[in-house]
Amino acid sequence: MYFTWLLTLIIINRCYYVAGSGRVDPIPLNIKTDRGGIGLEELKKRKAAEELEHHRKKVQIRKQMEKRNLEDFRDRKRSEKEKQQAEADLRRSQRACQQLDTQQGKVAPKDVWYWPEVITEEAEHPEESSDEESDEEEMTSLEKLQYITSYLRDVHFYCIWCGTAYNDEEDLSSNCPGDTAADHND
Repeated sequence: MYFTWLLTLIIINRCYYVAGSGRVDPIPLNIKTDRGGIGLEELKKRKAAEELEHHRKKVQIRKQMEKRNLEDFRDRKRSEKEKQQAEADLRRSQRACQQLDTQQGKVAPKDVWYWPEVITEEAEHPEESSDEESDEEEMTSLEKLQYITSYLRDVHFYCIWCGTAYNDEEDLSSNCPGDTAADHND
């Protein structure tokens, strides 16, 4: 027996046991007061943590969607504003083109959409549209504006954003900032 006790002491010392470093307080007893089984409390805590994490993810996704929707709204409004501005510039260009062409004695425009539309009986009855109108709608207002602007600058030396008819191409290129509205806004 002495040998067993000595062997036990040697093993304990090898396991770095130091006398007096053990527990001072006894292990506390957790007395259950509810009718739940063992581990039910941990299960409830885990489910609550999962629900909280799920809720946080939903809130984060909702914030991202709101941010994306706000950006989409701003982009949509910006493009609508640019489209309206292009259409307004197109109408101004058409009126200027018609006025300058008639001053030079031209009776008809270079292309139908170079001058403002004249309201006729065909315009009052949209169901009787011709093939020419369908070709006309293929071009956007911005493309039409670019063509008319180029025509006005090349033929009449006129800039709709400056509102000035220049003497020649050299005068136009030296005094006009550019051939787009953005060039004139800077």
